[in-house]
Amino acid sequence: MTRISLITEAELAEFAAALRKNGWRREDFELEEDVFDPAKAEVESAEGEVGVRCLRTEAGEVYRLGPGFAWVVDFAADLARGKFGSPSAS
Repeated sequence: MTRISLITEAELAEFAAALRKNGWRREDFELEEDVFDPAKAEVESAEGEVGVRCLRTEAGEVYRLGPGFAWVVDFAADLARGKFGSPSAS
């Protein structure tokens, strides 16, 4: 089956920028996208979820993907609030 990704290159760049702005490294986090089934795409909207996990602290959150959702904005707000802990002093 063909994998369809809802995460855009622009969103990945914004994600990396939010990490840098808050003192984190990209390597500190992993993303796991729940990819929608392309066979259902004709009858369902192109929506999904992305799980974001901090590898150092094990903190994680799931964000909605697709039109009308701004997962990177929500992630950046959570990151700034300390939801994922504090970046290591390196």
